[in-house]
Amino acid sequence: MKKLFLLSILFSLSHSFTFGQQRIGIDITAKPQSVNLTVHYQKIIKKNVLFSIGVFGGSNGKKYIDNDTLLLNFGKKIASPFSNANRTLTDTLTSFDLLNYSLRSKSIGIQFGIGYFYEFGVKHGIRANLNLKVSFAESQMRAFYWSIEKRIGIFEDYTQNYFIAAVSPELYHTIRVSGRITLNYGIKVPYFFSLDKSIFNPVDKRDLLYRFEPEFNIGITRVIGKCE
Repeated sequence: MKKLFLLSILFSLSHSFTFGQQRIGIDITAKPQSVNLTVHYQKIIKKNVLFSIGVFGGSNGKKYIDNDTLLLNFGKKIASPFSNANRTLTDTLTSFDLLNYSLRSKSIGIQFGIGYFYEFGVKHGIRANLNLKVSFAESQMRAFYWSIEKRIGIFEDYTQNYFIAAVSPELYHTIRVSGRITLNYGIKVPYFFSLDKSIFNPVDKRDLLYRFEPEFNIGITRVIGKCE
């Protein structure tokens, strides 16, 4: 009896996954000095519940982290997100410690998650998603090192590759244009965290790809296959 019950549940789930409505979508996500493009697939797996998977890529923006020389004067060293840049440079005359740095980053990745949608009528609705995003990022950093003794500075450039992830709650207003096409706009609030802190470990709230970074999103989806 238990086997029959489990088989009936599996059959119901497979039936729902096989015949649920399917959509393909394109989103443009933006925040200051950053634009990303996402292509995703959605499938309704239960009434008002959907599964999605997608790929994304683009710029993650630019940041300049400006610190005060008084910090170094009082023995407080600055930490960038990259361990190989958090070092003291020395030559035959003096030593230099990290003071300021600028960052710019880009990434590509995959995402998957679940969502819930509700339609107020024929045209308008809302959709909430919770996505897990994993990406491969490349960041370029220009670091400025300062010598307290000589009161002079030098620049060093770094390029770093690393993996990063984010949990992204999202909320959209949906507008149905036709039986197959729906527009949407809303916000994403991804929370970023490093997958390898030995390479990328931000500690300053001003850093890129660190904790919450709200984004504005606009996109379009289209029903593929049978239109239900």
